[in-house]
Amino acid sequence: MTKRILSLAFILCTFRLLAAEGDAVLDFRNVYWGVHRDSCYRNGTKVKFVEDKNSLLRNAYAIPGDDKFIGAVKCDDILYLFNDENRFYKVYIKGDDEDIEQMKFILTYKFGDPKNEIFIDDRHIYEWLVKDVRFTLTHVIKSRFELTIESNWQATENYKKNTSVTDF
Repeated sequence: MTKRILSLAFILCTFRLLAAEGDAVLDFRNVYWGVHRDSCYRNGTKVKFVEDKNSLLRNAYAIPGDDKFIGAVKCDDILYLFNDENRFYKVYIKGDDEDIEQMKFILTYKFGDPKNEIFIDDRHIYEWLVKDVRFTLTHVIKSRFELTIESNWQATENYKKNTSVTDF
């Protein structure tokens, strides 16, 4: 009887874990979080990242010929950011002020209402949290919108490693 209960509990936990993993955001445009910049393939083709020398952001790269639209929103910049070990962890997107409502609609449609919403000076900031990925949409009033999508993939990887220790 105890074995059946444990087996049933294990199966339920596994289903819950798999269902929760389905909600995760594992990539941006088939560039997976944590992938090394020199080892990134999309649809079987190696992705060529070109450093954006005009960006004030560190380790910011663009993909030549990258689609500048997200839904019906035309973006001015779509930059892929890498950490000091050249691992992909963040996307920075910039667009026109007039498209803020459409971008907010896309995010709300996909992920529900924002978890946080604040005003700071001339900025209206919305935030969505999806597993270990944070979406921050900033409306710089009468100027532009900025969307950052940042994965905390390293913490998730560390958690997986630390919860499967077999040394003791």
